[in-house]
Amino acid sequence: MFFKISLTFIALISIVFSQTDDEESFLFVTKQTFNRFIVENKELTIKYGLYNSGPTTVFNVNLNDMHSFPADKFELLVGTLNPKWERIHAGVNLTHVVVLKPKQSGLSNITYAIVTYQKSEKNTDVQRTYSSEIGDIYIMTSREYDRRFSSHIIDWILFTAMASPCIIFPFFLWFNSKNKYELLLTKDKLIRKVQ
Repeated sequence: MFFKISLTFIALISIVFSQTDDEESFLFVTKQTFNRFIVENKELTIKYGLYNSGPTTVFNVNLNDMHSFPADKFELLVGTLNPKWERIHAGVNLTHVVVLKPKQSGLSNITYAIVTYQKSEKNTDVQRTYSSEIGDIYIMTSREYDRRFSSHIIDWILFTAMASPCIIFPFFLWFNSKNKYELLLTKDKLIRKVQ
């Protein structure tokens, strides 16, 4: 009986250890924008988040997002769309930020980034994963953005300049008539005192 229990216990331990040895790491990749409104010729910030979800380190990590931001539609201001990391340790979060400037307005599709990596230094098999995608975005023209969200200081100055004659001219008429009336009252009081 003791022999059967010992054999069963050893079998269970070997199964548990064999499963943890076969457990592999996997990269989760997110892609998001910080901008609420995307405007032509204004900065667009994209953030990539990489998370190694397994118990082992992954090696030769390459992120490629050149296809989402073609050079004829976007200008790269800060960062790179093709970063590389030698390794990402188990359970580590990594963040990469890119700043771009859209050259054209209209609809644009920002798809997923492709990430390749190796599960060990010796293993030459390349694994591939994809990030989340932002999808279709609308890029506003600068003029449309300013019309909707600027403070309109010039508009208020022009409005004040155009509305001023409508207010100032009646004020001067009232002020002159008030002065004439007060002058007549003072003369009338003087005449009554003299009499």
